Amino acid sequence: MTGPRLGLQLYTVRNAPLPLPELLHAVAAAGYEGVETVGTQGVAPDVLRAALADAGLAIASAHVPLSELRADPDAAIAAHVALGTPLLVVPWLAPEDRPADLAGWTALGAELDALGARVTDAGLRLAYHHHDFELVRHGDRDGLSALLGAADPGRLAVELDAGWLLAVGEDPVRWLDAWGPRVARLHLKDVDLAQTPPWVDVGDGILDLAGVLAAAAAHGVAWALVEHDAPADPIATIRRSAAAVRALRPG
Repeated sequence: MTGPRLGLQLYTVRNAPLPLPELLHAVAAAGYEGVETVGTQGVAPDVLRAALADAGLAIASAHVPLSELRADPDAAIAAHVALGTPLLVVPWLAPEDRPADLAGWTALGAELDALGARVTDAGLRLAYHHHDFELVRHGDRDGLSALLGAADPGRLAVELDAGWLLAVGEDPVRWLDAWGPRVARLHLKDVDLAQTPPWVDVGDGILDLAGVLAAAAAHGVAWALVEHDAPADPIATIRRSAAAVRALRPG
């Protein structure tokens, strides 16, 4: 059984004092095979594509705000076709966009289904990345499950975040087992719930890293993406986290 490829969500290194080409080479040197970008990293798609190629990194996916997809989906899609991005991920909802009940989550899922159809027609895929607020239960169901249930699996996948699941007392392995092949990407984020904020380097917290990687491999998750929201030393964090993952990754 072969494990997922190891990538880095570049939000982790947003404060590293390096120009983009040097930063990408540092990511590759730390042991990553690819990255998940924040849009096009503030540069033209062809510039980013060339920098990634020079560093020997693949692009696993890109976080693209819902506001951009709503305002001009054709432009957002075109930028990522030019970049070579296989998967667009809605990364976060502004407070005013967060549904208050299951009906709202269902409506958002239907909207993402329609956007996903446009993305799919362009040869890409669309996914949704959750935080904690989607996991709030409304009666017997949580918002994330309602959102996903309202969309066709072929038009909307999910990017599970192990750290946010742990932060609200959920088991990432259970969620991987529940959603199976619909999990397009997995964020490897670790937590120490005794501290605030709870984020720690992967391998230093309560995440069952071996179990999560085994479940991801069993369900065919293509990429496991390290992320840390607020590292004190971003380069040290990505090195330590990559080493922890590579030591336990199946295959």
